[in-house]
Amino acid sequence: FHSTPNGVLTYPNLPEKTPPILHVQDVLDEVEIPEAGPQRKPKQQKLIEMRAMIREALQSADSGSDQTLCLMDTPPNAVVEHPYPNTNALFCGGLSRFFQGEPRSGSPFCLPDDQCMTISKTAIFNALKEGGRKLSLRAHFITTVPDITPMSLTLVDLNLSFNNFRSIPVQALHLPNLLSLTLRNNPIIQLPTDMTGLPKLVELNLSFCLIHYIPDGFFSLPSIEDLNLSYNHLTELPASIVHLSTLQHLNLEGNQLPALPFSILGLTKLQSLYMKNNFTSQKLWNHYSSTTPMSLKDMCAKVVVDYEMDHRASCSDELSDWIESNTTVCECCGGSLVGEGLVIVRSVMERTFGVRNLPLSLLSCGLTCFYEYKRMKNLDVPADGSTSSLQGMTLQQLTLLEQ
Repeated sequence: FHSTPNGVLTYPNLPEKTPPILHVQDVLDEVEIPEAGPQRKPKQQKLIEMRAMIREALQSADSGSDQTLCLMDTPPNAVVEHPYPNTNALFCGGLSRFFQGEPRSGSPFCLPDDQCMTISKTAIFNALKEGGRKLSLRAHFITTVPDITPMSLTLVDLNLSFNNFRSIPVQALHLPNLLSLTLRNNPIIQLPTDMTGLPKLVELNLSFCLIHYIPDGFFSLPSIEDLNLSYNHLTELPASIVHLSTLQHLNLEGNQLPALPFSILGLTKLQSLYMKNNFTSQKLWNHYSSTTPMSLKDMCAKVVVDYEMDHRASCSDELSDWIESNTTVCECCGGSLVGEGLVIVRSVMERTFGVRNLPLSLLSCGLTCFYEYKRMKNLDVPADGSTSSLQGMTLQQLTLLEQ
């Protein structure tokens, strides 16, 4: 440093240093770069190559070669006696120690099927040890339910979801103390016509099945409060649903329902209704309304009933029996409805069961009622579920209609 008269230190004039010139090759020569290892194959590529190898092996086996495929269910490193000494074992698959949370049996003895302790039987045995009140056979991929007779009187919660049932198992229909039944994610197509064997059932879950039709006898559940029929193939809901007088929660999401039957207003205890993802758009109402005229048989029978004619004297016994068994109450005017009637789809003006503009399908007795109510955009039905003077019907008449 240099000192000036003012006492200020200054830097001396240092010579400028040029930075060294570095060459890439010199750096590479000094650094040891590891050699590239074998390239890792994606899992999908390995599966494709394995599939091609199996296909070639099968083609060579079909062409008369001495090579034969043999799939062995043994651990990969196990030393076992080859069951087929003149064949080539291409793959070995090891068995897992657990399946569905239960340990596999390592017993070398071969027992008959009726004496073998399966996973489902093990679950039933464990449920019996805990009192027999709750049983879960979830995702056991079974088509029939094992014998649950020892717990038929104590079982209150049964879970049979994620299996391969085509219908509700018979064993699950005769449980007098059952409160909850879960059958979701099963390929169930057909429902039973009698549910009287479940008098105390409160919750029933049949979501994500293949149900497309509900028989009238299915609604014989005197204590049901929560019914889940979401994500099925339902195109129509029977009017006999009014028999579920204790129902509080109904889930019908994900179906193909254009409207609900008018009798659903008779469910006075219903608190919540879920109707999303259905064919309930107003643009489809005319499509689902009746477009064909009444049959001549229905019109003649209506004239006989309206004028209180003695159909026993003027008609055959077969026709008289048909008139008596097919005469109900018109949901539009409250008069007599004979035969199938004409369908009208209209919505409720007020919020009903938590749903705004709930579409309802009404059965009219003739062309007069049909065109009168078809001109209306909405139905003047109060939100409390009771009917107004517009329909001319009471809840008692709705119940008589279904009976």
